[in-house]
Amino acid sequence: MKWITAGISVLLLLLLGCSQDNPFKADTEVQWEGGNEHPHIDMVGTESGGFGSSQFNDLDPDRNGIQDAVMLSFDKDINPLTIIAASFKMVETDPGTGPVQFESISYYPEARTAVLVGTFTDNTAYLLTVTAGGVQDISGNQLDPNHNALYDGSPWDDRRATFFAGSAAMCDITSPSISNYYPRTGDISTLLPIPRVFFNDGPMDVSLLNLDNFTLVRTSDSASVVLQLVNATPNDIFATPVSDLSYGTRYTVRLSAQVADSSGNYLDTNGDGYIWPNEPDLVWDFRIIDDTTTHTEPPAVDQATLMSGNTLVRIEFDKSLSGDDVVMDAATFIAANIQVIDSNGSIPIVFETAADPGAVNCLLQRSTEGTATLHISCEVADEYGNLLDGNNDGLGGTPGEDDWSGTL
Repeated sequence: MKWITAGISVLLLLLLGCSQDNPFKADTEVQWEGGNEHPHIDMVGTESGGFGSSQFNDLDPDRNGIQDAVMLSFDKDINPLTIIAASFKMVETDPGTGPVQFESISYYPEARTAVLVGTFTDNTAYLLTVTAGGVQDISGNQLDPNHNALYDGSPWDDRRATFFAGSAAMCDITSPSISNYYPRTGDISTLLPIPRVFFNDGPMDVSLLNLDNFTLVRTSDSASVVLQLVNATPNDIFATPVSDLSYGTRYTVRLSAQVADSSGNYLDTNGDGYIWPNEPDLVWDFRIIDDTTTHTEPPAVDQATLMSGNTLVRIEFDKSLSGDDVVMDAATFIAANIQVIDSNGSIPIVFETAADPGAVNCLLQRSTEGTATLHISCEVADEYGNLLDGNNDGLGGTPGEDDWSGTL
C-alpha cells in the first residue's frame, strides 16, 4: 500500500507541475453553456501504466494479488463527497463475474483526479462503471458521458472503462455503428431492390435484426411495403419487397436505433461516438426511375453563367440523373428562391424566362463587385412540381441538402 500511495503522489505532483493555475475554476456562481454544464471524465488509466493504460501490474510484490489502482481525471472540480464507493462499481468479466471491492478511494482536487486502489487477480478482466448520478461537480451537476448536456440516467450516463491483468480479454463496450447502406439514389431501375445496411464494431445481435426493426414505406403517404428478410448476419441485414415497387415513386427505409451488438451495446446510428436515449433511427430514401407514365425525376442545375458585364446570370436546368431537357415552373423563379450575394450584400433581381423553358435569366439590378455567390433554393421546381435536386442524387426537395450554391 505504501508503494502505491507514494507512486500516486509522485504522479500527481508531476501533473500539477506541468499545469498552470486556472483562473476559470468552477464555482457555484458559474453558468456554463451546452455540454460544459456537466463534468466529464477526460482520461482513464492505471497507477502502474499511467493514463491511457488498461493493464494492471503489481506494484507491491510483498502482498498477495496484483496491487494497482484505477485513475480517473475529470475536466471540472468535483465534489469530494461524491467520490465514494457507491459511485463506482467494478466487476470481473473474464473469467468470472464477481464484484470487486476497492481498498481505498481518494480524490485529489488540485489535479481533479480520483484514485481507486484495489487488489486484482492475474489473468482476469474487469469492467468499471462510474454510475450515473453518482459523481457530481461542486455545482451539483452529474457526469454527462454521452455529451448531450442532459442528465439521462443509467445506462446512458454510466461511464464505463475496461481493464485486465495477464492474458484476460476485456469485454466489448464499443457501440456498433453504420459502415454503409444502400440503395440511396434516385435511379433505381429494378422494381425489387434490396435495401441493405452494413455494420462496424459488431458482431450484431442477429435476433434484433428483424422486420420489426427494419422497415420500408412509400414516402408520400407512409404506406407500409411488405418486406421479405433475405438475410441477417452479425455484419449486415438485407431485405427485399415481396411485390414490385412502382415506377417514379420514392421510398423510405428505416432501421431502428434500438438494435444492439452481441454484447448489448446500442447502435451509434449517427456515428457521433455517443449514445443518447433519443438516438435517431437510420432513415434514408431512394426512388424508382420513371417510365413513360411517370414524371418524377427532379430538376438539377446544369450550369450558371455570369454574363453581360456582370449584370446577368443565366441558369440552365436539366433532369437530375438523365440530363434530359426539362420544363421549369417559372412561378418558382422568385427572390426567395434565387439570390445573388456579393461583398455589398444581396443584389436585386428581375427574372426573365426566354425561349428555353429549362432556363431563366436573372437580370441583376447592379453589377457584382468582387466574388459573387449564387444561391438556389430546393423550392425551385419543374412543371410537374418536382423540387430541385441540388446534390444530384435523384432525390430533390430536401432543405440544406438540395439547396444549390456556386461562385460566379
